[in-house]
Amino acid sequence: MEKQRKFFIPVQLLARASKASISIGLILAVLLCSWLPAGAAFNSLLKEIPKLTGQSEILLLLSLDDGSVIFSQNENKQSAPASLTKLVTAILTLENCADTKTVLTLRQEIFETYNAFDSSNAGLLAGEELSVEELLYCLLLPSANEAAQVLADSVGGGEAPGSAKENIARFVAMMNDFAARLGCTNTHFENAHGLDAAGHLTTAADIAKILRYALSADFPGNALFETIVATREHKLPATNKHGARNIYSTNLMLNAARKEYYLQGIAGIKTGHTSQAGECITAMASRDGFKYLCIVMRGQQAALESGGAKFNTAFIDCKALLDWSFAHIRYQRVVPADTVVGELPVALARATDHVQLVPQTPLSALVPEGVDSGSVYIEMIQEDPPRELTAPIKKGEVLAQARVLYAGQEFARIDLVASETINRSASMYLVELAKQAIGNRITHLLLIAVIFVAVLYLVAIYLKGRSKRQEKQMRVLPDIQPGGKKK
Repeated sequence: MEKQRKFFIPVQLLARASKASISIGLILAVLLCSWLPAGAAFNSLLKEIPKLTGQSEILLLLSLDDGSVIFSQNENKQSAPASLTKLVTAILTLENCADTKTVLTLRQEIFETYNAFDSSNAGLLAGEELSVEELLYCLLLPSANEAAQVLADSVGGGEAPGSAKENIARFVAMMNDFAARLGCTNTHFENAHGLDAAGHLTTAADIAKILRYALSADFPGNALFETIVATREHKLPATNKHGARNIYSTNLMLNAARKEYYLQGIAGIKTGHTSQAGECITAMASRDGFKYLCIVMRGQQAALESGGAKFNTAFIDCKALLDWSFAHIRYQRVVPADTVVGELPVALARATDHVQLVPQTPLSALVPEGVDSGSVYIEMIQEDPPRELTAPIKKGEVLAQARVLYAGQEFARIDLVASETINRSASMYLVELAKQAIGNRITHLLLIAVIFVAVLYLVAIYLKGRSKRQEKQMRVLPDIQPGGKKK
């Protein structure tokens, strides 16, 4: 147990010291993913992929170069994740482990925390001692459930380890906190290994967020993670309980001898299978300067022709999507900078009443061959309520946004700017100021007060004049004697 405690203490100190930086990395990863549209722009081309079986329920293919979604099908549908769960187990282990060479002991209690019957494992034994790194190889290659449990027990135990059950429960809570921080709103974990359990669910879109983080420089364990998931065969060194032996990846897309599944440029990552999840795979591949991440879930073991042998449709479909994309997706200009997308009304302008909008910069994107400016539709996003523009407006000023669509599906957004400078009319501006002044409540009250004072003044003048006239009429005239003589 002393060997385990050397792992717990520095890990917790590291976790506290690096909590802020890890959170920043998670936020950056969320920002990178959050702009992705709900659907892919090129789904209408799925029928053109000849080797796609149509028997895998969930598909998602995205570019790791710019984050754009190429194909998607039911990417937000919740499903059991099977051993894709172990991706999060590995990530949290690497985030919380100061030294992956630290040796852990598989205590007997570990094997009592899950149903080991017909469960994927690496043949590890109670009391066996392996390093964290070797356990990660067991976790991610043969998808060993006992490795998942011992890592969860160790990381979840922290500075005050309890029973394996208690430690693993804390680790599962960490998994759910991690998913929440990463913005995986449709994901909930009930265990660290991925065996079917009520409420243990995720989506392809959330798995993509998790892997985008794991494959980024923001993840402190990125280098070792990518090395392990790209490994087809690994030799475990001899332990206190077992001689040296080889372990193999369940990802047959890495195996050149399995031509039906093997893919040139494949770099891992992880498979999964349970009765509820079906066949699952996440795969990263690069070729000719392009890099993609493909996620297929709820595949089957099915015959692709009548009376033929059964194949894993998740592998077949993953390979088909990646092969087709490498052959047909190109990075090219789809929206020139001088494209007039729309116009907005402008008040107080000298010689016009509107401004034309053009892209801030030309748009180049990953699109299928043959897709250019003539085959995309640009739709200005109308604000509600509509934005009121007043001159002056400078050329190049950002005024709106637009969606870029192919076959009715959005695949990019662009900023729209003024195509020219719009000057203000001085006379119209002065009139507007006067209108605003009159419309101003304080100004309105002052104006009423001035009018009231003026009325009072005029009334006072009128009354004073009337008084003088009455006084003049009432002045006493000299007495006149009979005959017209004065007294």
